[in-house]
Amino acid sequence: MKVKRIALLLWILLLAGSLILHFSVASLYLSPDNPVKTKAWDFLHDYMDPWFTQNWKLFAPNPVSQHQSLWVKMKVENPQTGGLTETDWKDITQPLVLKHQESRISSEARVLRYMESGSQSFLDEEADRKKRGKWMIQRAASTAVGPTFSGKRIRQIKVRVVSNTFPRFDQRHKPDDTGTLHFQETDWMPYSPVDSAAAKEWPR
Repeated sequence: MKVKRIALLLWILLLAGSLILHFSVASLYLSPDNPVKTKAWDFLHDYMDPWFTQNWKLFAPNPVSQHQSLWVKMKVENPQTGGLTETDWKDITQPLVLKHQESRISSEARVLRYMESGSQSFLDEEADRKKRGKWMIQRAASTAVGPTFSGKRIRQIKVRVVSNTFPRFDQRHKPDDTGTLHFQETDWMPYSPVDSAAAKEWPR
């Protein structure tokens, strides 16, 4: 009985310590610029982004003005000849959005946030953020196309970040898909999917 109490106490202390640490990091991340925040920024960013960041545009007076999606094309090896065939572009964001709309409590929401964070980092002008964003969308795109081409040898992928800028307010009667599309692509990258149980649940 005494051992159980000690174990319970240790568990409570561990949980309380984890919560205190998390909220301390979150508070520092959201605080105004200061020397401590500047010095610890790399750690704060790696901890908070992409899983704990918030889209404050939800509370802003201006509506969201654009939507970003990821398209990917592949170089697939022919098992008979060993030659590589280049596929057409495939939109990997739309299936996740449709799946998430069917069930709001789903793993797709986390995947979409990850892809959004990776896309925004890739479009950033700062070299380190761009490099990290490229790595994130490389992993996400590789994982997304894996089930679709099961049994085939995907050798390389190229990812395109598509930004759809919605019609301006004076043209609000027009559908969103009539907006202006902007593209930014990666070069050809190795196929490197995430090996996880969650990845198997992605829609095909």
